[in-house]
Amino acid sequence: MTSPSKRALKNFYTLLFSGKFSKAERALERIKKRYKLGDDDGYYRALYGIYYAYSTEDRNSFLFELWRRYLEGESIRSLRRSFREALKKIYEPPADFIQAWLDLIGMLGELPTPHKLKPSEVKKQEEL
Repeated sequence: MTSPSKRALKNFYTLLFSGKFSKAERALERIKKRYKLGDDDGYYRALYGIYYAYSTEDRNSFLFELWRRYLEGESIRSLRRSFREALKKIYEPPADFIQAWLDLIGMLGELPTPHKLKPSEVKKQEEL
């Protein structure tokens, strides 16, 4: 499998975290089609999970926890390490599933702050 380009991923995440869910869903479908990702492909499942967790505002999801920790000043390196450690404790997911999450973590600094985060959560990052 060829991983989606950084540009395609950034577009998807920018639309998603800006609250443009219909456009984000279409971008996700374009990624799926262009990179020939099946419904059971680990990378696609991770992207869809990110989309679903954010669009349904699952505040207990790893996605929201990831953003909170990042906005509180935790380094991307530390986030990557803790993500890998957490996965090892839970189960052994496909490598492409892990890669999808690592790609997101690597882009956090380039993406808009999710509009669903509470102002108090965003303020913590601005104070740093």
